[in-house]
Amino acid sequence: MKGSPTHTTIFQQWLLITGILLLLPFTAFSSQFGTALPKISASVEKTTARVGDLLWLNLTYEMPEGTKLAEKAAIKGLDTVTVVEQTSQPGTIRIRFLVDRLESFKLGPFGLTCIDSSGKEHQIETDPIAMTIESNLGKKPEEASLKPIQDIMPTESKWLLYLLAACAIIILLGVVSGLMWWSRKRRTDTVKATMEDPPHVRAEKEIARLLASGLFEKGEVKTFYFSFSETVRRYMGAIRHFPAAEMTTEEILRHAATHSDDQAVLHLLRGADLVKFADAVPNPDRKEKDVTAVRDYIRQTAPEPDTASNTRPETEDVQ
Repeated sequence: MKGSPTHTTIFQQWLLITGILLLLPFTAFSSQFGTALPKISASVEKTTARVGDLLWLNLTYEMPEGTKLAEKAAIKGLDTVTVVEQTSQPGTIRIRFLVDRLESFKLGPFGLTCIDSSGKEHQIETDPIAMTIESNLGKKPEEASLKPIQDIMPTESKWLLYLLAACAIIILLGVVSGLMWWSRKRRTDTVKATMEDPPHVRAEKEIARLLASGLFEKGEVKTFYFSFSETVRRYMGAIRHFPAAEMTTEEILRHAATHSDDQAVLHLLRGADLVKFADAVPNPDRKEKDVTAVRDYIRQTAPEPDTASNTRPETEDVQ
């Protein structure tokens, strides 16, 4: 019929409308990024690997002007691989991963988030990469000869154990040596204390040596009374159990005031102080009286004769 559309014309019109509808999203996407579109591609250093290999995955991207990657955006698709290391530089992201699958698999696809000039986010993805996994036993695993599994090798050095053992032995030897030294010293001190003269014998011998030196007769009166006074002080400190040799005469008076036997010798110490510090010069008779008084004091305060029978066997006649 004239003026009515044919079936061919209707079909052509339908194809035109469908094409326009299909091109609309692409046109809108292109208008946002201009004439250039974001691009991303993935490559791996080799597509054939074995379990345990470490491979580098390279993600290369191109962004049109005004478009950038989203900050701190995660790379989609990495959750399927074991990432060991990751580095970034403009236009490239390098990812080192561990091959930990026994069978061949597809790597990716990987995706990035980019932001256009208007601030909208868009996803771009790579194509997947087919990975072929070879057997660690070679191309013909059925012909491979398996070696026996060895024991786990220790990671600690044996020298450390030897060093610790040596230190323990040295410490033990030090402790034993210290105990032996202490025991020997204790025995030595005990023997020495046993062999030492008791205080009254020691004082008698010191007086005898002082008289034999002739200091008083040579005019060294102060030197004589200094030594004589020190002997008396040491003896008093030994029998009264206080450091008389390190005290002044007044301090000794306060400590020895309760002992009546000490009164005469305390008077003698005061007289000796006058000779030592006040230039008093006693005559020989005074010196003899002082020596006699000290020897009487020693005899009065010495132990009983049955425990000190050898008190002064060689000092009586020394004048």
